[in-house]
Amino acid sequence: MARKIYPKGKALIEKFINTIGDYEGFKVIRQDSICQFTFDGNSYYAYFKCITHEGNPHPLEHQRAQLPQREEFNEIKESTLPFLFLGYDLDNDVFVCWEPHKIKPRLNKKSYVSFYSRLSAQQSTVEGKIKEEILTNGDKFVLFKRTDLIPFLQMIETHFPELRHKGTVTSNDKEDENQNVDISKGISLQGRIIDIREDESVRLLVDSYPEGTPKLTIIGECMNQFGDYYDKMQFSDWGKTVRSYLEAKFNE
Repeated sequence: MARKIYPKGKALIEKFINTIGDYEGFKVIRQDSICQFTFDGNSYYAYFKCITHEGNPHPLEHQRAQLPQREEFNEIKESTLPFLFLGYDLDNDVFVCWEPHKIKPRLNKKSYVSFYSRLSAQQSTVEGKIKEEILTNGDKFVLFKRTDLIPFLQMIETHFPELRHKGTVTSNDKEDENQNVDISKGISLQGRIIDIREDESVRLLVDSYPEGTPKLTIIGECMNQFGDYYDKMQFSDWGKTVRSYLEAKFNE
């Protein structure tokens, strides 16, 4: 059997651009290994990678796209523009987009950072229907046929509420423009998490550890995985938050 040849980033960017075509609100700003574009007045960075099997011994159902470490990402991490990581399923002609506010803090964290999908979800995606799925760790991903790229971008703030624009920034707002705001929950995070239950991904990580696991192990892993997102949290802050949650959970 011939080995499957997966298109690389530049070919995927061409596919992305050609699919959107001459849509009036679409303009490409930059096109190399990364695509920078505007759509209906909003600007984005986008990076594309094919989705493949996670590999043995995992079942074929377990799919992933790997985000590499790249020098260009350092500039993007400092930018206020959203960063979209779009995985492409070649066999099913389906795009998968993961939560932008969780992607950006993980840029250049490792040689490769994996983001996961499920083959059954990709295979069941149909034209004209954009759907959301959630992994057991709480990570959300959105799937849609390539032909639905325009509707996806038109509705992107519905699927990822954290991308909603808060309006014109005035001089009084400038001190707050870098705050992280989870609009779907109405919680002003400001780089901190006070209660583990505020963030489903953090809660699921903590809950994945059995009772009796050393608290320092859990605290360290929380800081490792979410430290960039909650950038005002020190180790001692994570300690208080995790211990408070575990004490309430196990009635210690």
